[in-house]
Amino acid sequence: MFANIYQESQTILNHLKYLFLLIIFSACSSSEPEIDIVCEIDNTPDYILKWDISPVIEGNVKIYSSVDPQNFDTENGLIAECPISDENIRIHTNPTIARKYFLLRFDDKYDRIVGTRSQQFNFVQNFRDLGGYKNYDKKRIKWGMLYRSGKIDSLDNESIQRMKNLKIKTLIDFRDSQIFTLPPSSLKLENIIHMPISLYPLDMLEEKINNHEFKRGDACVFMQDLFIDLSKKATTTYKSMFNQLLMPENYPVVLTCSYGKDYTGFAVVLILSALNIPEETILDDYLLTNQYLDKRSIDLNLVDFPLDIQEAVTALMTADEQYLNCAFKYIKRQYGSIQNYLEQELNMTPEKQKRLQEILLQ
Repeated sequence: MFANIYQESQTILNHLKYLFLLIIFSACSSSEPEIDIVCEIDNTPDYILKWDISPVIEGNVKIYSSVDPQNFDTENGLIAECPISDENIRIHTNPTIARKYFLLRFDDKYDRIVGTRSQQFNFVQNFRDLGGYKNYDKKRIKWGMLYRSGKIDSLDNESIQRMKNLKIKTLIDFRDSQIFTLPPSSLKLENIIHMPISLYPLDMLEEKINNHEFKRGDACVFMQDLFIDLSKKATTTYKSMFNQLLMPENYPVVLTCSYGKDYTGFAVVLILSALNIPEETILDDYLLTNQYLDKRSIDLNLVDFPLDIQEAVTALMTADEQYLNCAFKYIKRQYGSIQNYLEQELNMTPEKQKRLQEILLQ
């Protein structure tokens, strides 16, 4: 009798093990693969779409194009198709001032939207879209909703038309009052919001450079202190910024300062943190300034300056990991985490962060 009971219990255990493995296998097989896409544009101008998928899946990728990242015609708008295993495709489109976005449908199951990170405008530095970044919950920032940029005061006619096609409604400008100027009225922005950050006198810094009293070491210390001061002394400004970003009717929004690097850079750090974007991604976005900012565009003529002064100015114009890390370390030392800082200093409660995520994530 005991032998029969033992055999029956073993049979039940084996069935349970099989059922458990079946559940695990089903859960794994039904989960979406990790799909990362990059969109580039060359001088042709052709778009080059590249993708990386893990685990690898078979089938084809169908590609649709639109000038509106929220709307694609997937019934009649197919522009290209290729095997997923190709891992890239070149898309030729007729030259146009309208920005294009692409929807990639993998194996008729998984959709991803992508656009070029940077939109090129004459006389504008460091303009780029914050779309596509993935947060810890695997949600992504919507394309065409939130931009960061250097000043947009001096657009030529073609660039004005290109920017108008982005349908930007709100400009938030962090520049000091002494250098702030209005963007061209022909952009027809609905909201121009000046939120000046004045942490140091620009004329004093320029005087030190002109007098050859500002070396590379001085520049590095200056930038580290600047980012710490932004986290300490610019809280009122960034709190006001979040109040504007919590209003859905304000979008699309562009954040600007002189070069889109420091005041705007730290603003973006805070926004991405509130969207639950990984710190590594936040740092990567910050460092993209080194790719999209032409240091030759600075107002100072440094040709006749000593090499050490030129190196100091280069340090000022560079996005360096240590600058941002100084602010991170200060915040974490004082508040325990970035999230605590957002709540305590910027009044970005979990409810407000959720609201912002509902606006900007998909």
